[in-house]
Amino acid sequence: MKPLTLLVLALSLFSAGCDEVLAPATPSGIVTLVSQLSGAQEVPAAAAPEAATAGSLSMSMTPAGGGAYTASFTFQIAGLVKAGVLPPPLDSGSIIVAGHVHVGAAGVVGAPVLPLPISQTAPIVTPTGGVLLTISNVAVPADVASAILANPSGYYFNLHSALNPGGVVRGQLIKQ
Repeated sequence: MKPLTLLVLALSLFSAGCDEVLAPATPSGIVTLVSQLSGAQEVPAAAAPEAATAGSLSMSMTPAGGGAYTASFTFQIAGLVKAGVLPPPLDSGSIIVAGHVHVGAAGVVGAPVLPLPISQTAPIVTPTGGVLLTISNVAVPADVASAILANPSGYYFNLHSALNPGGVVRGQLIKQ
């Protein structure tokens, strides 16, 4: 072989080896799901005075081992009833009494598969008409995580209020 050919071959092999070294690191495995939430997407739609409630959700799922995940939910909701508008005892504003991920396509009511730690005994009171909240370290069993990740749009997130116990905002999950 000619010396120039050997040099080109050596440089090609070297640059191929460099590509391996410079390749991006393996992804961390964190999956982010998002949703645009509204009262109109609820089935049936949220009723007045919370009918115009809307917001957004970001749900980060981090592998926890064995196929299970932990999830963090950050949601922002606006249009909730402000304090002093409702009759007693609800006069402190909209009260969020539950939050879940449900199985179900758009327009379909489905069973909850992943509850958030919100309840009638541990509600979220929104005296300012809106809420920005993060709830972290929600355990997601392996079977539930697998199903959600396989078909995110077949699942929805919603919040339930004292005035709209069937749901005040809802949105289908979208993998980002």
